[in-house]
Parts: sequence; C-alpha cells; structure tokens
Amino acid sequence: MKIDCTQCEMYRSTHCDDCLVSAVLHPIDAPVEIDDELGSSVGALAGAGLIPVLRFRPRAEPATEPPAAETG
Repeated sequence: MKIDCTQCEMYRSTHCDDCLVSAVLHPIDAPVEIDDELGSSVGALAGAGLIPVLRFRPRAEPATEPPAAETG
C-alpha cells in the first residue's frame, strides 16, 4: 500500500498527528509504502493500542462543472 500524506483529507490537521504514518515516520517528506505482508501485523498492533491506526483518507475529487452548451 502506497500512502502519500499530501493526498489525505486530514493532512496537517489534528488527526494527522494521531496517524500511524505521522507517529512512526514523522516528519513525512515522501510517499510511504507499507508492504502487504506487514498489514496484518500493523493492524494487530494498532488494534491492541500499541501504535496509532492508519487514518489516511483520500481527498475527494473536486466536482467538475459540465461543459457549457454551445450556441450558434
């Protein structure tokens, strides 16, 4: 799993401070990759309260306006 914190809705918010990536790898200066094999271990540690959970939420795509109708 590749995590780019700049693409997270919570980037630089108070929630960011309590995220797995920020807590373990602070400061973040590049995208982070968490190997799929580590995912269950990280989940178990977070579930036990030993590390923060991953709070990454992708930013919502901005709404696009439909093209203007042509007159003529």
